[in-house]
Amino acid sequence: MDTLAWKPDFAQTVDRFEAWWVGDLLDRPPVTLSVKPQRPYTGPKSQHGTFRERWLDVEFVVESAIAQMERIDYLGDSFPLFWPNIGPEISATVFGCELTFTETTSWSQPVVHDEEGWERMLAISPNFENPYWRAMEAMTDLAIERCEGRYMVGLTDLHGNYDILAALRDPMLLCMDLIDCPDLVMRAGHHAAAAFVEMFNRLYGKLCAAGFGSTTWMPMIHRGPAYVPSCDFWIMVSPTMASTLMMPDIIAEMAPLKRSIFHLDGPKALRHLDPLLDLPQLDAVQWVYGAGAGPAARWVEVYRRIQAGGKSLQLIAHDADDALTVIEQLEPAGIWITIETPFNSVGEAEAFLKRVGGS
Repeated sequence: MDTLAWKPDFAQTVDRFEAWWVGDLLDRPPVTLSVKPQRPYTGPKSQHGTFRERWLDVEFVVESAIAQMERIDYLGDSFPLFWPNIGPEISATVFGCELTFTETTSWSQPVVHDEEGWERMLAISPNFENPYWRAMEAMTDLAIERCEGRYMVGLTDLHGNYDILAALRDPMLLCMDLIDCPDLVMRAGHHAAAAFVEMFNRLYGKLCAAGFGSTTWMPMIHRGPAYVPSCDFWIMVSPTMASTLMMPDIIAEMAPLKRSIFHLDGPKALRHLDPLLDLPQLDAVQWVYGAGAGPAARWVEVYRRIQAGGKSLQLIAHDADDALTVIEQLEPAGIWITIETPFNSVGEAEAFLKRVGGS
């Protein structure tokens, strides 16, 4: 997997990330960025009658993604990547949820409406024969088949633990259930976490057999099993409840992973940062400050806390100046820099890379 036709220096990127995972530094930190495409899109155009048809059209999704990748100049540690995406609640479909599709995303239709609904959920095993999971696996298989050494194939966006429960129920109603029937919800959380592990192992097995390592919507890379544990729902609960209910399931979901970076989403999630930093099996933290809360320079103390806790971090900067402002105040080892705003040209991107520490 160290050689890609569309990323000739991919081996260097893999090595930079391998050092980053363990808080080390090679020639420079990993840097992911984008340049405005200079070449036209030549792939298929959607003729679908509904959003659902387009999202689940395996051939169209894979071929249009390949055509988009062909347009891109992969500078720094950005690399061509296909990851099958049917929306953030694909994990809930294995417990019976249907999905509603829009232009840019999808969401689940809850299937748990009372305590008996939780009992029914606990009585079933994950169903990988539902149409959404089948389509996602078919996309994975087709992308692998047509790869021809040009790009990486990644895992889909697997939400776990209480994010699965929130998709099955409804976030606000799940909060009520945590008061009314906490033991039942705790059992459901354990069941969801076990299903997450099964989902990860099922998909990683495909990629490993094809000679890939691990990557996903977050474009990190590791030669072995790695993923992004998370729990967006826990912004709605106290640190005590998170420690009692969510953390054991998060730890269970990390069991098959050799490397992990936690997706910590939003300022309200910072109340749970310190317990994460205490996890010896966690390697890194992605801090997402969210829309309207940037730039990254506002949150230097958070990045310092992460570094002081012995974890690597992904720095998501608004632009090049924002990134440079932050990294000047941090230790360079263990930082992965991601620039949100696309550069206007290859030359601009290369100039930034030189300022960071080499091209």
